[in-house]
Amino acid sequence: MNTKIRDSLALTTAPNQTISDPASTEAVSDLLDAKIIIGGTALAETAFTKTLLEVSGFSHIQTTTSLDGLMQLMRQGIANDICDIDLLILDKDMPDLNLQDLRLVMDQFDEWRLIPIICLCKESQWDHAQVLTDLGHGVTSMLYHPLTAESLPPAIMTALAVKRERDTSYRQQLDLEDELANLKVMEARLQFSVSHDDLTGLANRRRLEQALELSLTQVRNFMSTSALFYIDLDSFKVLNDAEGHEAGDTLLVQVANSLRRYFRVNDTLVRIGSDEFAVLVDNTDKKMAIQQAEGLRNLFDGYSFEHHGHHYHLSASIGIKLIQRQDATTVGEVLSHANQACYTAKKRGRNRVHLYSPEDREMHTLRHSVEWAPRIRAALKEENFLLEFQPIFALDSGAITHYECLIRMRGDGGVLYYPKEFIPVAEAMGLIHQIDFWVVAKAFDLLCGMPDSISFAVNLSGNVFLDENLYRLIQQKLKETEIDPERIVFEITETSAISNFEQTKRMVTNLRSLGCRFALDDFGAGFNSYSYLKHFPVDILKIDGGFITDLDNDPVDQLLVKSMIDIAHSLGKKTVAEFVERESTLNLLKGYGVDFVQGYLVGKPQSIIPDKD
Repeated sequence: MNTKIRDSLALTTAPNQTISDPASTEAVSDLLDAKIIIGGTALAETAFTKTLLEVSGFSHIQTTTSLDGLMQLMRQGIANDICDIDLLILDKDMPDLNLQDLRLVMDQFDEWRLIPIICLCKESQWDHAQVLTDLGHGVTSMLYHPLTAESLPPAIMTALAVKRERDTSYRQQLDLEDELANLKVMEARLQFSVSHDDLTGLANRRRLEQALELSLTQVRNFMSTSALFYIDLDSFKVLNDAEGHEAGDTLLVQVANSLRRYFRVNDTLVRIGSDEFAVLVDNTDKKMAIQQAEGLRNLFDGYSFEHHGHHYHLSASIGIKLIQRQDATTVGEVLSHANQACYTAKKRGRNRVHLYSPEDREMHTLRHSVEWAPRIRAALKEENFLLEFQPIFALDSGAITHYECLIRMRGDGGVLYYPKEFIPVAEAMGLIHQIDFWVVAKAFDLLCGMPDSISFAVNLSGNVFLDENLYRLIQQKLKETEIDPERIVFEITETSAISNFEQTKRMVTNLRSLGCRFALDDFGAGFNSYSYLKHFPVDILKIDGGFITDLDNDPVDQLLVKSMIDIAHSLGKKTVAEFVERESTLNLLKGYGVDFVQGYLVGKPQSIIPDKD
């Protein structure tokens, strides 16, 4: 290697070097390993040029005597879209060589575009015009014959350094372009995610609201009709809980694809929430919308989803909201009405289509619940619940020692609300357990201050028997009040007992072990009353009032009531007849051997228990 070249070069080859620093050994070696092509017709001059370069330390040198040979070598230098040629040294007099045409060809290919050209000229005199022409055609530098060992190598090294700088700049440009492209992709994805659902790729609620704005404008201005379908997958939670979220997500993607196939391209398909979808269809009418919704319902009704060998039947409840010019509505109202229609479809049995109507009774019930829920919470917090007591008459002793505790809620202005107005709401809103616990605690506290002969019958909802806190509460109150547990009779309806039979039976058994007694309320109202009576651990049967109200006029009721009383007695259980309002009814019940009667004939519910003294 020519040490003179090594020692005199000052190239910027590393980030921590400055222009004044000498080039590193690695940088010089890299330049000396560059691939160079020498082109010229005079073999002696070409050989001399090659020898000068080899003596200077360059090792990868190829020569050619024609333009075709040059192009062949350049093509051979390309591998994996990269050309390993670093420099062309071309004799200006080489046949068919036109530097302008060659540069144009090279600039069309990224592999050749950065390769510098050194032009070798015969003339030894400076020609300013010629220099401008050649440099304008992409020539990096020009050298004149005769070449010397002092002038050629530094020029070559300079041209190669230019090539390295071009390569570095080109790579940086590519990296920048890649980064910008990635940023564009990220921006596009972000813009897409703003208006689309990540899982299914369908539009999201925000995009739906925008589409609804356009539809409302179109409906108002062009007297057209649009329809919004609100779709809720029935029993999706069962699959999601049983098979996991992965299976649920798979199903949701399949549902989204089914919607894409079923609806038109210009319809707006939306995923609203977990298992809720919406579709906005423009330029339709009532008949077409209902037919389209029924077709979609049938499509889902015949759909079967399989996961790990388990098959699930899919169905959907679909609500329809028509968007018409005569409806002065907003985007929020359209969405709300479509959702309400879907809610009504689910309440009426699921797997059905329902067209929104402001007269839907299900929505009135829902609004009633929404209105009553805060009242119930306030009543629990402010102690606005109270108990009334209806006497139960014992036929054998002719005395009243039992009272049924009936809950009331005090409203504004002292108005009393009865259970039918707030208990269904409390059950729907998850407040019934708090009411049950309040009734139990209140009954124990009141009974504690009454004569030992008085007993209370306490009504409880069915679901409270699934709550282990009930047992702990009753156990605690028995310990605090020290009352005889037989003075407490818990009433549970037959319907509630049947709905969760085993769990309810277990709780009843545990409470009876504390000494409390149980009555099965509304007995006879169910189809399997006698079957459950055989296995359910209760002490008292309260015959459903439907058999009692017209007992003295209905022979069928008379036969049924007598048989109930006989069977109860044969099983060692006491009987209570409710809704006794006439003497004739009481006389019949006496003849049947009933143990207790309750009704307006005996006494109406009252806020205090009369003093027996």
